[in-house]
Amino acid sequence: MKPESKLWQMVKKNLTDIHWTRLESWAMPGVPDVYGIQDGISVFVELKVTKSNKINLSPFQKNWLYNHYLQGGRSFILLQHLGQRALYLFSSSILHSPLSIASKHEYKVELPASQAAWAAIQDTLFHYPLPRNAEDSPL
Repeated sequence: MKPESKLWQMVKKNLTDIHWTRLESWAMPGVPDVYGIQDGISVFVELKVTKSNKINLSPFQKNWLYNHYLQGGRSFILLQHLGQRALYLFSSSILHSPLSIASKHEYKVELPASQAAWAAIQDTLFHYPLPRNAEDSPL
């Protein structure tokens, strides 16, 4: 199984209160890997796995995520760092700056993550107050 597929399985197993849909983006480059909805709030999440300190997104992914954010949409990057055995959660509002895990992130979880850590990830995905524009981003 590919690393991103393993990450997807981890997300499904630990964030069960969310109606998730895995998206196949071959027809529309840049669309994030998964869509989730809970209590009428929608979120898109791009799943990434890395061993380095870079967040490797294609230009299509950067464009989609950032434009979705600019229109008020909730979208995030969930990055699993294999070397650090950690998960990082980034708002797509960071896409106006260089992409590295040294950037400010909203949440970092050591793996294996506790249920409390997964609950905090879920709360961030659906209830984190997003800045109105990139300049207001606390990240």
